[in-house]
Amino acid sequence: MGQSRPQPRRTPPLDSLRELAPGADVVYVRANPRGWIQGELLAAYTWPQHQGEAFVPLSHAATFPNDEHHTAVTIGEFLKDWRHLPVVGMLYASDEAYTYHVTLAPPPWSLAVGDPQ
Repeated sequence: MGQSRPQPRRTPPLDSLRELAPGADVVYVRANPRGWIQGELLAAYTWPQHQGEAFVPLSHAATFPNDEHHTAVTIGEFLKDWRHLPVVGMLYASDEAYTYHVTLAPPPWSLAVGDPQ
């Protein structure tokens, strides 16, 4: 018998953004809607300890990858295919770029006991 090949692992759509900003709960991304290949990671945050407080920014060095081309393609592909997910919200739209807020992980206070999620 021949060797069996393992099936490729399928990952949820948010995993590609999680890889760009490890540890982030929320990211802000921007892309060109005319081609969706020119994407940019604008900011990455973690949730604050308490609801109503400001996001906690991740440090620039820990957040933004060095490979700008990979980042641009990853964000563009994500937005092309997944911008209509409930965790993706449009913040700003112009002829040149659309800016989105993407929730990668729910806030800790939404996972309280008795929450139906």
